[in-house]
Amino acid sequence: MPAVTPMAHVIMNRGSGAGNKLALNQEIETAFKSHGWQVEFIMVDRRDLQSRTRSTVAQAPGVIVVAGGDGTINAVASACVEANRPLGIVPAGTFNYVARNQGLPTDIAEAVSVIVNGLARRVDIGEINGRIFLNNAGFGLYSNLVERREIDKRRFGRSRVVAVLSGIRCLLGSHPLYEVELAADGRPERLLTTTLFFGCNALQLEHFNVAAADCLRHGKLAALSLKLHSRWDIVVATFAALTGRLDKAENTDAFCASTVRVHTRRRALKVAIDGEIAILRPPLDVTLRPGALQVLAPAVEHG
Repeated sequence: MPAVTPMAHVIMNRGSGAGNKLALNQEIETAFKSHGWQVEFIMVDRRDLQSRTRSTVAQAPGVIVVAGGDGTINAVASACVEANRPLGIVPAGTFNYVARNQGLPTDIAEAVSVIVNGLARRVDIGEINGRIFLNNAGFGLYSNLVERREIDKRRFGRSRVVAVLSGIRCLLGSHPLYEVELAADGRPERLLTTTLFFGCNALQLEHFNVAAADCLRHGKLAALSLKLHSRWDIVVATFAALTGRLDKAENTDAFCASTVRVHTRRRALKVAIDGEIAILRPPLDVTLRPGALQVLAPAVEHG
């Protein structure tokens, strides 16, 4: 009886990224074929990303792979969590925080080699009102930053320079304060905040707040609140963000929790979830889901 050729079902978002999709497809296909694997590409659009991803993950017999940025990875990871299937990741975004946090290579051929030879590792993820996040979720200034960045990227191209300049432009604008009541692991607290941000990616958080990154090492979600009262507060926060030390901004508070419930008088909140904007109705229920996602990772643990 002939051996069955392994198959990789590679899900890609047709509309994301600025690179040459054909060249990327060819590079991925060549890398898999060098290991004796077959490849099926599933090209999806924003409008059918969720439905086609769920269908593929539920029915495809081979290995599920996502090639794209963190927003696309989130969509495919959500379906894999529901189906309890491992996920292979080929990073093809601007920052690739999800892959880098798991010690995955950003080189295409090396990433494919990990998928072929690696092992499924269970990783912690966050969840907000039933939607998972692999990096972060936040509202207020943070969601405005993400929305402005995506608009500028569509206009000027996807690059780190565009992302940074877009962030500066947004930070130097005016920002409303949100009155919120929250319960972190049952402890009630009132906050007046410009932005409330929850993170589950230690690598990303280390660039902004060391104390928050430590939360994840202790099996907790990291939460950051930033309150900007004046122009000077905004200037200081902008400089702190640009230098990667938001923990030095005096109006930044960080805390750790396994679960957080957030109440606000607003009927709806614009929430950025792994770089994608969603409209959610309060209260916001945020929690850490330990080991909920399986990622194909190097056989030897990173770090």
